[in-house]
Amino acid sequence: MIKFFRKIRYDLMEKNKTGKYLKYAIGEIVLVVIGILIALQINNWNENRKINKEELQLIESLHKEFTYNKNELERSIKRAQLIQKSCETILNNTGNREMKLSKIESDSLINWGLTSIITYDPSNGILENIISSGKIQIIKNEKLKNLLSSWNGFLNDVKEDETWAVNERNQFIFPFLYKNSNYTSITSDGKQNSQIASGFDADYKEVYKLLEFENLVNSTRIWNRKNERNYKNLKRSIDEIIALCQQEISLKK
Repeated sequence: MIKFFRKIRYDLMEKNKTGKYLKYAIGEIVLVVIGILIALQINNWNENRKINKEELQLIESLHKEFTYNKNELERSIKRAQLIQKSCETILNNTGNREMKLSKIESDSLINWGLTSIITYDPSNGILENIISSGKIQIIKNEKLKNLLSSWNGFLNDVKEDETWAVNERNQFIFPFLYKNSNYTSITSDGKQNSQIASGFDADYKEVYKLLEFENLVNSTRIWNRKNERNYKNLKRSIDEIIALCQQEISLKK
């Protein structure tokens, strides 16, 4: 088409038809501009299509990662609740109350309630890669983007309280149990065939009368109640992230 206009332009120049020459020259320029604009539009459309496709893939990966994280978090919530329940059962037998637990029951409750610890360790590989690579900017949903950017901050708050609970167990509970209980019996959980049996008998009735023991059990219960509360708050953020991911996936498919 451009060659055709160029030939006409040369013919008009040779015939000294300046007015028509200018019209054809302008027409040629307009055609070139239109061609460039169309090419740019097609290129932009292709680029947007690629970006939208990449955004969908990122959101699908995030949806899968946070669904896994939600399942893991629900397990942590149940563990925190079970630890609290074990501690409550122990506390119903401390001090001047009548000790009604058998040795096996007490071993199991102390093992689960006092020596167990919960740490929530989500899978963050996909999110960390998206943030470190700057690809989080591809995500157009601002609310989802903000929640993803804030995730590590939410998680760090939870990990801080977990660390306090772990430190309390290591610094206070373990030393107490080593000194005042049959730790071999406790950790075997009644399964004497799993390790060498202890050569000592433990009188838990005296241990349950100690105020220090009751305080340690109650402190463990309180820390796990706090962890449970933190986990439930974190779960609300996960639920919102998953819901927004599902919304975006539905819109883009």
